Amino acid sequence: MDVHDAAYRVAHDFEPDGAVGLAREMGVTPGTFLNQLNPNIENTGVSLGRAVAMTLAAGDFRILHAFANTCRHFAIPQPAHPHVSDQALLDLLLKRDAEMGDFAEAVAKSLEKGGVTAAEFAWIEREGYEAAAAILELVARLRWMAGASKGGRHG
Repeated sequence: MDVHDAAYRVAHDFEPDGAVGLAREMGVTPGTFLNQLNPNIENTGVSLGRAVAMTLAAGDFRILHAFANTCRHFAIPQPAHPHVSDQALLDLLLKRDAEMGDFAEAVAKSLEKGGVTAAEFAWIEREGYEAAAAILELVARLRWMAGASKGGRHG
C-alpha cells in the first residue's frame, strides 16, 4: 500500500463517520479534506503535516508504515516508560529471547513444507516486528540508564 492509498484508507475507515468524522476530529473543512484525499483530482494531496495530524487523530499508523516501507525502513513504536530496575532489565532480556524464539519458530514451521504461504509470511512478519520491538525497547531502556548514570543511578 502506498502513502496515498494509506491516507485514503485511514480517513475513510475512521469511526465514526469516515473521512468527514476525521476532518471534524482534526478541525478541518470536510469538503477540502475530501478533495485532498481524492485520487482523481490533480494537484491535490495530503500534506506531510496533514498526514501526521491524521495519524495522531485516528490513532492509525498505516500512513507511517506505508511511508517507511516506501523508503525501505520499518516503523516500530518507542517504549512508553524508559525507567528500568535491574529486575525490569532482566525481564526485557528474557522477553527479547522469547520473541526471537517465536520468530525462529514461525520461520522454521513455515519452511518445513518447502515454501511460505501468504498467511505464514504474515505470521513471520508479525513475529519479526515483535522481536525487533523487544530489542529496541531494551536499547531504549539502556539508553535511559546511560543518561541517568550521569546524575546517579535510577531504578
